[in-house]
Amino acid sequence: MVKTMKYIKYIIAALVVASSVMNVEAQSAKSSYFMDGAFHNMQMNPAMKAERNYLSFPILGNMGVSLNSNVGLSNFLYPYGENELVTFMHKSVSADEFLSGISPKTKFDLNLDMTLFALGFRGFGGYNTLNLTLRSQVGINLPKGMFEFMKRGFSKDYYSFSGLNMNSMNYAAITIGHSREITENLRVGANFKYLVGLAYANLNVDKMNLTLQDNIWMVESYATGYIATAGETNWTLDESGQVDGAEMQINSPMASGYAIDLGATYDFKDLVDGLKVSASLVDLGSINWKHMIKAKTKDSQIRFEGFQEIDINDFESSVEDQLDEIQEDAEKMLELYPDGNHAESVKTKLAATMYLGAEYEMPFYKKMSVGVLYTNRFSDVNDLYDLRGYLTLSPLRWLEASVNYGVSTYGKELGWMLNFHPAGLSMFLGSDYMIMDVSPQYVPINNVNANFTFGVSIPFGRRK
Repeated sequence: MVKTMKYIKYIIAALVVASSVMNVEAQSAKSSYFMDGAFHNMQMNPAMKAERNYLSFPILGNMGVSLNSNVGLSNFLYPYGENELVTFMHKSVSADEFLSGISPKTKFDLNLDMTLFALGFRGFGGYNTLNLTLRSQVGINLPKGMFEFMKRGFSKDYYSFSGLNMNSMNYAAITIGHSREITENLRVGANFKYLVGLAYANLNVDKMNLTLQDNIWMVESYATGYIATAGETNWTLDESGQVDGAEMQINSPMASGYAIDLGATYDFKDLVDGLKVSASLVDLGSINWKHMIKAKTKDSQIRFEGFQEIDINDFESSVEDQLDEIQEDAEKMLELYPDGNHAESVKTKLAATMYLGAEYEMPFYKKMSVGVLYTNRFSDVNDLYDLRGYLTLSPLRWLEASVNYGVSTYGKELGWMLNFHPAGLSMFLGSDYMIMDVSPQYVPINNVNANFTFGVSIPFGRRK
């Protein structure tokens, strides 16, 4: 296992080198929410049903990639001369200019959702689903003081990095779902999930203060780190006794847990023809890690030399080497040591998500609708709200297209989706977050929000 502080290296590398570092959203693509022909909407609202039975296979069934942040590469890269780029550490970039674009907390969300198997079919008085998925949820918070220190350096004699937090949860989910009509207008559904924990890691910095003493930075910190895997985990230590990684042995029951999704849809056709509303609450549950082990910093001060400038124009010899140096310097500030030799049983909650939707079918053209969807995710690290409006078209029975635009915790966003579902084949592709504005050097100007999702399924049975 890599050292915990390598997270910082990867984040800085993503900001400095490219915006192509992606991961996957924890649910199906929101751009497909109002598509009748989509087969995976039941993951967002279990009361929804597919128009036909379907079968999905590993990876092809449903997969997407995304990265969300409240900063963009333009916050860290600046034009210099005619066609050059320099980092925020360059002398041509003033501290006030750089820091004016940095929020009190720089947030990153990286996640993974891959469908290994999915089956949907009518029966038992309703519609039924069976899914096997892999998921990874990562949240990172970097305090503004860290970037201020990197830029201002010795011009101040005190900085605080308190509030730095990193969290990663990785698990597999076996889901059984059922939905049915209660009345002609009301439909309800639920998904029951059995969860298998694969790996969990958390780093929380309650206090980290840097004070300049005789041209040397003294670091006073208190931080705790937790790690757990599917089996029994033991720290691996370096010569000084500092945590260097972890070893896992599958010789005990795996971490496990349960979760449930609840949803409902209602058709207001008796009052307003064409108006439908929906609501759901998903991922209500937790995982019990039976071998959670803890590490913490020592109650002592650490000497730290500080960060150096990164030269973006010399990638091979400069960027990679200096990112390694930044990693090593950052590790000096967070030297974690085992807190005892015993493991604890700890429960960790999933990031529950709420969806509220409304769709109106155009009376002058039944194959077109407008809609609005509000999403709110409740996370221990980074909460997320998302509000977007939709225009959905289905000009042919086997073809649907949707575009949407809205705002979220991470800024403005544009999404789209195409869904082809003729007899014998169903394929969709699209994005919830498109990078629209780039500089002449093709650097994203606004926040780094990128996403791509696709899937292929085999429908069978008649349409309904």
